[in-house]
Amino acid sequence: MPHKYKTKEFPVERVREQFDYDYETGFLISKRYAGRPVKGRLSQNKGAWMVTLYREDGSRVTTNYGRAVFAWVNERWPDETIDHIDRNPRNNRVENLREADNVLQQQNTCNYSYGSCWNKDAKKWQSRIFINGKSNHLGYFKTQKAAQDAYMAECDRIGRKYLPPTLVDGKYVVAERIDPAAIYIPLDSF
Repeated sequence: MPHKYKTKEFPVERVREQFDYDYETGFLISKRYAGRPVKGRLSQNKGAWMVTLYREDGSRVTTNYGRAVFAWVNERWPDETIDHIDRNPRNNRVENLREADNVLQQQNTCNYSYGSCWNKDAKKWQSRIFINGKSNHLGYFKTQKAAQDAYMAECDRIGRKYLPPTLVDGKYVVAERIDPAAIYIPLDSF
């Protein structure tokens, strides 16, 4: 379901009038304040980085920093939320941003660990997948890798388009499908 943001009504051209974008750093650069990088401010309720946009009449609209970068680069507001692939809300480089629905956002969380989680009661790894907002249990496994393999198999079976980023050799990799042997993500790595 697309999100309804006040910024949808805010002309994207105004974002480009107020800012330039540094592709190397991921910062918006203020045209109003002598080309200084706009660092944004931390939202108190969501922990997201925000940026203030100014309408022609001087009134302000505050929006998510990543949404403003997405709008500047793509010349349109995103239809969904913006997901930071590497999970770092300060990394607003365009290659780190993607439109995401709630399912993809849920998958790309530190505690999700690629379809697996530790079940304290069963004392085993549990595999689950979210389909249409509902959690579907895939089974209990002795190892985290086995639980993640079950998740990958279910993704293949249902033709899931998105997969969360994977830590491979110390770097996050985003792919439609990757070698299951490369997706082991120890929980203590986050």
